[in-house]
Amino acid sequence: MANLKAIAGHTSARGVMRYLERGGRALARDFLNLAPPVAGEGPGGLPEHGPYDWAAAMDATRAAAGNDLPWRGRAARTWKHYVISPDPRNGVSLDELRELATAWARRWFPDCEVAVVYHDDNAGRIPHAHVVVNNTVLSTGRRLQVPDPLELNRSLQRMEAERGFAHRYSNERAGSGRGRPRTAQRVHVRRAEREIAARGGRSWVADIRGRVEAARAVSRREGEFRSALAAMGVELSDASPRGGRRDWVYSLAGTPSRRVRGEGLGLEYGRAAIEARWAGSAPPALPREEVERVARSALEVGDLAELDELARAVGALERYRVRGAADLERRAGALEARGDAAGAAALRGARELFERKGVALPEAAPRPPRQTAPCRGPAGRGGRAGAVPGGGRDAGARGRAERGERGERGSRWSSR
Repeated sequence: MANLKAIAGHTSARGVMRYLERGGRALARDFLNLAPPVAGEGPGGLPEHGPYDWAAAMDATRAAAGNDLPWRGRAARTWKHYVISPDPRNGVSLDELRELATAWARRWFPDCEVAVVYHDDNAGRIPHAHVVVNNTVLSTGRRLQVPDPLELNRSLQRMEAERGFAHRYSNERAGSGRGRPRTAQRVHVRRAEREIAARGGRSWVADIRGRVEAARAVSRREGEFRSALAAMGVELSDASPRGGRRDWVYSLAGTPSRRVRGEGLGLEYGRAAIEARWAGSAPPALPREEVERVARSALEVGDLAELDELARAVGALERYRVRGAADLERRAGALEARGDAAGAAALRGARELFERKGVALPEAAPRPPRQTAPCRGPAGRGGRAGAVPGGGRDAGARGRAERGERGERGSRWSSR
């Protein structure tokens, strides 16, 4: 995984610019909220910039906003310098690093002037990025409030995983039974899968992920999960305990070579996460039997597009926590109101599919049964937990009367 190092500057940006660009050592440069001249297009389709004094532009912006002045007796922080160093084992190319570094900068500093300079001046000639952020928020003129360093680093790891860069975690001691997962990403999409999607296709890994989402949404225990997966053409088996972690393997029925570990799809699809989800989940909004009926019908005629549509529809209900027909329309309207047209369309598309297939959404999903706490017995040494002398309705009435009496005593004390 990439390392992130942060350095604070308290002087003009000229010094850091000289250090980063001296002797022609810069492999490439990218800019955010600055106006450098574009000299052409690089091999990866990314822009190549001509000579540009970005330090002077940053200094002028800061001076105009008064952010060069000391603050409470301390020298002003004038810029932040972040160094993104990819794991050498990932073999990240310069173009890949440029895309990652600029996306990360846009994520955290969308309203600041940012210069990104790339080097490979290390022993292994591994490209790394220097991200310099000016200490002024352009829309307000205020000083930049530096985000939590830990979250900056975590977000970089997530973005790395989203782009398919390998994450190699060392497992804990053998026999501990608590090895670490291969990825910390909730949904892990590999590079090959992204490339297929970019060409307008859909990989078999994405097919499995969608069917697992649908099966997970309509089940509350392992038996139901296996049944729903089987109806959708996915076989479930136990994975070998790699690094002490228990997991499942999903494979397409009839094509056993197309198989993937649960956590290989992302942490959400691993055995540990799904079992934890069942422990506290509400009843599904759709009856599992109806979803299985539609899935089997699609498989019988080989209509994988309809199976994929079903998986997306059920996944949308789960993602937006829809609990019934009225709740679906209410949530779709709320999504539209806050500008999420895609989410609203996903919910309404799900409703249309279910209507077309004769699957009726309940007006309101059933609530989970209430867990009644057992009554406590006498506090004496021989008292049995949960036992009430006398038992039955009389015992319940006596308990209510005693609680009422205690309440009256409490109210007398509180009024004094």
